Amino acid sequence: MSCRYSLDKDDPGGDDGEQACAINTNSATCVEAEAGQHADLEFIEKSIFMPGCAFTSCHNGGNTAAGKIDLRPGQSHAHLVNFTSAIDPTRKLVVPNDVNASYLMLMLRDFPPQEASPPGQDPPERAGYMPMGNATLCCQKLDAIERWILAGAPTN
Repeated sequence: MSCRYSLDKDDPGGDDGEQACAINTNSATCVEAEAGQHADLEFIEKSIFMPGCAFTSCHNGGNTAAGKIDLRPGQSHAHLVNFTSAIDPTRKLVVPNDVNASYLMLMLRDFPPQEASPPGQDPPERAGYMPMGNATLCCQKLDAIERWILAGAPTN
């Protein structure tokens, strides 16, 4: 699987709702995600969630207003799979086997809101797209998360 969007734009990933991933050959974890065709939660937790989401107070298990889900290793599965989104309670963060129904992927900008199942809208400004205030994840990392979801979002 590869990124489904044009990589011809230089958008680093603002909050305009556009999918803005780019293939990154300079990041070891981006290259590893593609080379290994990772679809395992262990890789995602260690190489994507820990350095990008759980290393600060956002998604590290603290009951903070900023990040209500715990993305630490061993905790993320219970806080993602079939877990109701605090931002949009009509959606689940990860729906096994269904990338477009998984609100996490909309939040990570894997696809625009109108391609969600059912079609959605941009996250509210108070939450924004993830990672908050940073560039969109590289295509290889998004693809690894997609592969995990399409494999049924197993615990590993």
